[in-house]
Amino acid sequence: MRISYSQCQAYQTCPQLYKLQYVDRIPVPATADLHFGSAVHEALHFMYDPQHLKLPSVEQVVEAFMAAWRARQAEVPEEQQQSYFEQGVLMLQRHYQSHSRREQGRYTAATEQFFSIPFDGEHRLTGRIDRVDVLPDKGLEVVDYKTSRRMPPQNVMARDAQLAIYRMAADALYPGREATTALLYVFHDYEMRLTQTPEFLAEKQDEIRDVIAGIQAQDFEPRPGSHCDWCSYRPHCQLYRAPVLPENLREVDIAALLREYADLYAREKSAGRRLELVKQEICQYLDRCQTERVEEGGYVAERRKWKRPAAWDEQRLRELLAPMGLWDKVTQVSSAAVRELLKSRQLPRETKRAVESAATYSEVQQLRVRPVASPEDEEIEE
Repeated sequence: MRISYSQCQAYQTCPQLYKLQYVDRIPVPATADLHFGSAVHEALHFMYDPQHLKLPSVEQVVEAFMAAWRARQAEVPEEQQQSYFEQGVLMLQRHYQSHSRREQGRYTAATEQFFSIPFDGEHRLTGRIDRVDVLPDKGLEVVDYKTSRRMPPQNVMARDAQLAIYRMAADALYPGREATTALLYVFHDYEMRLTQTPEFLAEKQDEIRDVIAGIQAQDFEPRPGSHCDWCSYRPHCQLYRAPVLPENLREVDIAALLREYADLYAREKSAGRRLELVKQEICQYLDRCQTERVEEGGYVAERRKWKRPAAWDEQRLRELLAPMGLWDKVTQVSSAAVRELLKSRQLPRETKRAVESAATYSEVQQLRVRPVASPEDEEIEE
């Protein structure tokens, strides 16, 4: 099986999305952000193309963007075309000013580097790396461009699965070379360099295996979430087909009920936060008065304190309870402990599956009503 980062991301976001996009191959129009990102990528590919004898001028880079944008702008709403165009020109001019002077001994070995590498013997990881640079110490840096306005927190960037796959590809394509990776957010002119540990790469490989297993088992159940609000495949998703209403439900104002639920839920959360703050202030008052009871304005507050165990010294407990034959009483199976064990990498894959099959499952229903989200701050993947 051939699997790419985009396929993995689609399946992890929603298995139904993966099916509609990669199995059913339902065509959907590309978004304006995607057209814009592709045009910027083409300009950066032109700028760093190793076939150039010397670095193109900033004017040539902007011209490359203009040509790429003209080929796509008809697919973008007319009222947005000028804004995207101006943004692209400014981004590339700023990038050129910051990156046209490179450190001595650094050069680009490849742009738009396609790869197809073996994975677990019978599968292949595929993709295309934006840029591969050779560093002065002869090591490699794999660079991935991001053109969205939204820049996630550094701890999220540090766990980027796409760069983990690119690192695996670099290790396979350039054996014997030390490779690092970098995310370049062009809009912000910000670059974050990452060095993935073997443990991190192994974790991402396990995630890819889980995706492959789900696809091969044809597990394509929808996974609803905020991403549904701007999903291009929503018209084709089984969750969003218009329900057939029985006659006795036609008079129910479901829209009003949803609005009321969301409003009450938001007020409850707000009230909960305020309640905790008020509680803290009252307790601080009691502490300062060195009392456990206060009565004022027709209200009384009484506080009761006690201690409960947070953790145990297992060795000490065993020493105390084992001679009495009571140790087994405190070592019963804990669902939380088993879940944590399954999340860890201590179990072989076959054992993990066997442990999962040993559980008895009950159906859980969760209702969440919220305002429809906006895609403006969502990461656009190129």
